[in-house]
Amino acid sequence: MNDRRFKILLIDDDPDFHQVVELLLGSDKYELTCCRTGAEGLEAMRQQRPDLVLLDIMLTHPSEGLQVAGKMRQDGALKDIPIIIMSAIGERMGADYAKEVCPVPLNADLFLEKPLEAGVVRQAVHSVLTKRYGAAR
Repeated sequence: MNDRRFKILLIDDDPDFHQVVELLLGSDKYELTCCRTGAEGLEAMRQQRPDLVLLDIMLTHPSEGLQVAGKMRQDGALKDIPIIIMSAIGERMGADYAKEVCPVPLNADLFLEKPLEAGVVRQAVHSVLTKRYGAAR
């Protein structure tokens, strides 16, 4: 396995969820940064490009996460960063909702429906990082 520490950015408005993800991924030695708003997340991405973004749809307003994903896909420096959308909005409803509020194809690598099981989160992160970069811890 690769010894690289992958940088993961979590954008979610729930500080309790931040703690859960820190516990889940901290043991796997990922470098995790947490932001509560889309604006903070985009700024963090521009300051230090992550290897993966974990993104909630409903942040300070119901479609903020989708707008963040759309801005990422339109930004030459951010467009290739993989995205795992994690939301209480179901995958089908989320896809339909995304088409309504965001004209840019989001091309999320994965959609996980909350509430999430620990093993599902770890496996999803590992799977997307392995697919994108070859080997993940």
